[in-house]
Amino acid sequence: MGQNLPALAAFGAVDASEVNPAGQRAIAAGGVARALYTDPVPFALDHRYDVLCALDVLEHIEDDRAALDWVRDHLRPGGILVATVPAYPWLFSAHDRALHHFRRYTRASFAAALPAELRLVTAAYFNHLLFPVAVAARGAWSLERRFAPGQGGKQASPRSGPLAAALGAVLDVELALVARGYRPAWGLSVFCVAARS
Repeated sequence: MGQNLPALAAFGAVDASEVNPAGQRAIAAGGVARALYTDPVPFALDHRYDVLCALDVLEHIEDDRAALDWVRDHLRPGGILVATVPAYPWLFSAHDRALHHFRRYTRASFAAALPAELRLVTAAYFNHLLFPVAVAARGAWSLERRFAPGQGGKQASPRSGPLAAALGAVLDVELALVARGYRPAWGLSVFCVAARS
């Protein structure tokens, strides 16, 4: 929905790609994006970028390899891909289906999906410190859905209040560790930085 665009705009001009009409409206209203592309990736585009970000995007695209080929083709030589994806196929649930996910990844499976021309710079898990809590919450939610099947498909998460603030504080600690070079061996998501040769 464009929440990351103001932070990305601090580094230069930002274009956005969004297929969801609500997301398109939010991005247009935000006024940050220089251009807004509304066709699904891969689409025809006569432009190359220094950086392409796919932040929780690739799991929504049925042919992720074609999407990564498109990324490769639209990066300048030396250009950078920054990507995040949800981790662990064994965690795939009704929550993922409600979010229109096709898959979840491991660090290795995501690295294997990269085209040969995208050299892996770094990849690791994140949401590491909250992982046990998240797995327990997803398990409890899945059990609850089994016995009360009429509920909505997406697992709720706190957006404000003390619990959201506490979760944010834990993520801030993890971010500081990752910035110092810590690369967690497991977590709820995978992050990847790759460079085009």
